[in-house]
Amino acid sequence: MRLLIGSLLLLTLTVKAQKRMVITIDDLPTVSTFYKTPLEKQQLTQKLLAHVTYAHAPAIGFVISGLLQSANRPDTAQLALLQQWLDAGLELGNHTFAHKDYNLIPFSESKADVIQGESIVKNFVKKQGKPFHYFRHPYLRKGDTMAKKDSLEHFLRQWGYREAPVTIDNSDWVYARAYDNALKVHDATLLAQVGQSYVSYMLNCVAYYEAQSMALFNRPMAQVLLIHANSINADFLGKLLGELKNRGYSFITLDEALKDEAYQSADTYTGKGGISWLHRWALTKGKKGEFFKGEPEVPATIDELANRQ
Repeated sequence: MRLLIGSLLLLTLTVKAQKRMVITIDDLPTVSTFYKTPLEKQQLTQKLLAHVTYAHAPAIGFVISGLLQSANRPDTAQLALLQQWLDAGLELGNHTFAHKDYNLIPFSESKADVIQGESIVKNFVKKQGKPFHYFRHPYLRKGDTMAKKDSLEHFLRQWGYREAPVTIDNSDWVYARAYDNALKVHDATLLAQVGQSYVSYMLNCVAYYEAQSMALFNRPMAQVLLIHANSINADFLGKLLGELKNRGYSFITLDEALKDEAYQSADTYTGKGGISWLHRWALTKGKKGEFFKGEPEVPATIDELANRQ
């Protein structure tokens, strides 16, 4: 009996030790309908960075370079926000210039958007001796035809980029819209309710994709979490990261995560959806509808608040 208990304990500790995650944050410098002034954006950024620093999470932020310009000139206040990321020892990547949906534009336009996405931020980062070699697809869309998908993948490799995959997809942006609307009416009770719901929802998303990983690979894998530089993460990311640590997660870099063999899996998915790489791999392997059931949904109350005028 003691031997059995010891074996189970060792197995539990081994599984917990294997739970690793990258925190990737899209739409830098910030994306919020409430925090609009330079001072407010600075406060949002400082909150986000305080959370990841306290949790020792080597996050990577993906920059929409069009947000770095004002009147067709570099916006020093926006660049100062990116400087805070670099000063915190974090990495930055390319999220294009205008965040265009690849399903709605030809390859040539998408290519131009990627290149223009480097227009300010790449030199800004490189001058400080920092890496700039990851690309995050807007809306997680890689092309709705194989020709478009292949063209973009080939171009990104030629241009020296590595794609930044996402395994834990979610709708944090819906929660952020709801949270912004609660901020606008200064309702502290509502803010707390939305925030608590958000953390629970995100943990459910993590559990769902953990199960998808086990179903597909029969083991835990290094996960890549997608969130955004928004108001709800400014206030509740610390709580979320703390809960993830309690569940046995350690936080790693994207470089480390991509060493996991799972990321060598074939991806032949083409379609309208911007979906998790876990689902791309599953579809490529021929998985059907039953496999994908159970993905957490945003509660109707949050969706209603998010769409409130």
